[in-house]
Amino acid sequence: MSEQVDFYYDVVSPYSFLVATQVAKLEAETGAKVTWKPISLGGLFKQLGNAAPLSNMPKINHMFSQDLPRLAKYFKVEYQKPEVFPTDTRLVQAALAASPAEQRGDLTRALYQAYWCEGRDVSPVAVAEEILGKAVADLGATDEAKAALKGFTDELIERGGFGAPILFWKDQMYFGSDRLPLLTADLLAAKG
Repeated sequence: MSEQVDFYYDVVSPYSFLVATQVAKLEAETGAKVTWKPISLGGLFKQLGNAAPLSNMPKINHMFSQDLPRLAKYFKVEYQKPEVFPTDTRLVQAALAASPAEQRGDLTRALYQAYWCEGRDVSPVAVAEEILGKAVADLGATDEAKAALKGFTDELIERGGFGAPILFWKDQMYFGSDRLPLLTADLLAAKG
C-alpha cells in the first residue's frame, strides 16, 4: 500500500505553487499518493492571530525579486509575478474544496498556471469560470463549498499547521517548498 501525503495549500501562496509543480514527481519517485487539501490562508492566519507575511515589505520585495525566481529556476518551472497580489482566492479555494478529490490536482494546477505562470488574476468570477468551468466555479459560492474549505483549514490547524504550503506524512509536517527534498528522502527511506 502506498504512503499517504496530505498537501495543504492556497492558490495565492507562491510557495504552494512551487510544491504543486512537483507533486507528480514526488508521487513517481516515492510511490506515495498525494491528497490535495485546499485551505483559506487568510482564514488560517485570522484563526491563529498571525499577521500575513505581506505586512513585511522587505520580505515581499525579496520574495518577488530573488527568492521566487531562484526557486522557479531550481524546480525548472515557469514563473511570472501575478498582476494582482495578493488576490482573493476564497471562491476558487471553496470550489476546489467541494470538488471531487480526484479532480483537485488538475483543477488546482490550472489555477496555478493562470496565476503564477501567466500572471492573471483568478479572483474574477469570469476568470474562475474560464479556468474551472462554470459548474465548478459556481460550486465555490455555495454554503457546502465554504464549509468544506473551512473544514480543511480547521483540519490543518488541528494538526498544528500555521501556513502554506504544508505537507503531512503520517504525523510529520513539512512546511515550505524547500522541504520537498526532505519529504522525498523520508518517503524513500521508509520504502527500504
